[in-house]
Amino acid sequence: MGFKYCDEGHWMDPSWKRCPVCLAPLSGWLVHLKENKPFKAYSIHEGKSFIGSGADCEIRILNIDLSRQHAYLVIADGMCSIVDMGNSGSALKVNNIDTVKTALIDGDIIELGNSAFKIKLL
Repeated sequence: MGFKYCDEGHWMDPSWKRCPVCLAPLSGWLVHLKENKPFKAYSIHEGKSFIGSGADCEIRILNIDLSRQHAYLVIADGMCSIVDMGNSGSALKVNNIDTVKTALIDGDIIELGNSAFKIKLL
């Protein structure tokens, strides 16, 4: 069975005309940093967004240090949090502090494996 991706890179069933993730209200961006400079921005939408190397992740990052579903963001009622899925040996860090689950605010720095990100919330 075939599959396709929307313009934002989300996996879609071939029968879908519109991406259900992209239909959710835009809440901000997860900005991938390389050498402390913006490299790539991923749109994040209200609801749950999985981060990892798997094709089923809303934020797909092809990185050897990331598991298929490494962590997920939850944005609801104006609040944002991140949860480590526990599928990897590398710790989730927010602002240089190891964590399993924590609330996020605009500008927080998230480390997953050897990748760093800045969260930009609307």
